[in-house]
Amino acid sequence: MATNNETIKLIIRTANSKSEDFDLELSSLSTIYDLKQQITLNHPTKPIPKDQRLIFSGKLLDDTSLLNQIFIKSTSGSSFMGYPADSYEGV
Repeated sequence: MATNNETIKLIIRTANSKSEDFDLELSSLSTIYDLKQQITLNHPTKPIPKDQRLIFSGKLLDDTSLLNQIFIKSTSGSSFMGYPADSYEGV
């Protein structure tokens, strides 16, 4: 697991959008909320952070979690799904 301030490369996949996957690189000390802000800046539809639901390994990610607590160091990068809030019923 990344413990110090390393860079983590993420592949962002949007489950219910026609947008292509895209890559982001963030500090391992960034939070999920920081990641959501970067998605807003880089995704073609510019979803605001409160409308994003990020899922990794079948779990909904909390805004305050640090990336280095979630993603295991990997040479191939990590990928996860992002959903707009209105498409994720029950949350």
